[in-house]
Amino acid sequence: VTKRGFEVMYMCEPIDEYCVQQLKEYEGKKLISATKEGLAMEEDEDEKKAFEEAKAKSEGLCKLMKEVLDDKVEKVTVSNRLADSPCCLVTGEYGWSANMERIMKAQALRDSTQSAYMSSK
Repeated sequence: VTKRGFEVMYMCEPIDEYCVQQLKEYEGKKLISATKEGLAMEEDEDEKKAFEEAKAKSEGLCKLMKEVLDDKVEKVTVSNRLADSPCCLVTGEYGWSANMERIMKAQALRDSTQSAYMSSK
């Protein structure tokens, strides 16, 4: 993400999760979670073509990984968000982030009925 020129803010305090859920934009800049699926990055035609070729080559590997991991993951896909790392775990676009799941599990008086809908696999 940083190699594409995006600024990254690390938010590791529990209050950050609550604030960012409500604060969608700051000083004209849109705040987007890099840990959720659906992160769209601009690409030129050459990058799109190379990505589609890599995606086609990796289709068998993705199917195999999904079979091995079975119900531990929702899906396995190829992404263009990584440059140096071999893989990345992301959460669903509309569910809790992994950090928010950790915060909610640590709550003493939590209501676990909603956690099944909001948590990822």
